[in-house]
Amino acid sequence: MAASYYINTFDLPPDQAREIWREITDETYELSQAGSAGSYYRFATRMWFSPVLLFFRIRAQANTIVRPSKLVEGSPTRLIKVKLFKYGGETIQLDGEKHHLDSGALHFIDQNRSKSETYSDHELDSIFLPYDALGYDPSTHPPVFSVSLESAVGRFLSASVEAAFQELEHLSQNDLPVLAESLSGTLRSVFTHGTKHEKYSNTRNDQIRALKVFIEENLNYSWLGVDRISEELHLSRATLFRHLEEYGGVNRYILSRRLSRAYRDLSEAQPVRGVVKDVAQRWGFSSHAHFSRLFKEEFDVSPVSLVGRWVQNPKGAALTDNAQEQGNTSQYAPSIAALKWAYERYR
Repeated sequence: MAASYYINTFDLPPDQAREIWREITDETYELSQAGSAGSYYRFATRMWFSPVLLFFRIRAQANTIVRPSKLVEGSPTRLIKVKLFKYGGETIQLDGEKHHLDSGALHFIDQNRSKSETYSDHELDSIFLPYDALGYDPSTHPPVFSVSLESAVGRFLSASVEAAFQELEHLSQNDLPVLAESLSGTLRSVFTHGTKHEKYSNTRNDQIRALKVFIEENLNYSWLGVDRISEELHLSRATLFRHLEEYGGVNRYILSRRLSRAYRDLSEAQPVRGVVKDVAQRWGFSSHAHFSRLFKEEFDVSPVSLVGRWVQNPKGAALTDNAQEQGNTSQYAPSIAALKWAYERYR
């Protein structure tokens, strides 16, 4: 089955529940300082990630989170968050306007914006996907876009998202990218049809999407590089560089994606002899030393220190009487590490 990560803080003391949420999101959001009953950030969530999409199913108490401009500027991202509320909702304050989101529609929100989000008690399915996967252009498309579930398109889209989350519970890791690609295509079609910006041409985004998909599908091949990509996609070297300029160019983007995949593999791996070397070779690094140096530069940790970080230790997960009294957080350490990484990489 596809790997997933689960946390439930409803049974933990309020200060521990808040601290877990803060630890996961401290590079992404600021928490409200209000002393209300909703300020403890109790939640239960399960997360799955494909190479491109991030899936969240979450139930949470009322809370307020803020994405200030300093975090947007310090950690810019080109992601859309899709939300389907089961119950409850939120009010987003963004660009001087308020947007009320609830279970009557499926919502698309630009994550690369400074905003404040105030939630009631709620449960929702949420998906993060890149701008180019959706065909989103922040210069022409609205920061918040909703599709009513009373419309035929809305009902179809809602059923597609719900079906995808049901399949996640049973899907193999190998099949997850296929489901993610299918769902992103459905979301893209609906979004493009619903926004209908005449000025907007999706040619560039189509090319970027095709470029990223090609890179993702061929990351473990040593021949992957600018010349081969240019030949396969019929795009000039200059065009390729412009499309991935924000990542430092094609080669830097490839390196970053390989290192990210290695990070996940090492975090999910059992601590056996030779695992770091095997992961390095899997993602196209012929030299163990070279891989370790690049990895340390990218993540500021050594590869060997990550091995098994997201793997639950059955012995460590057992509740003792003392842990029950104080609130057991150690059982969630692997999931906290995985969610924190996901928030920082996907934002």
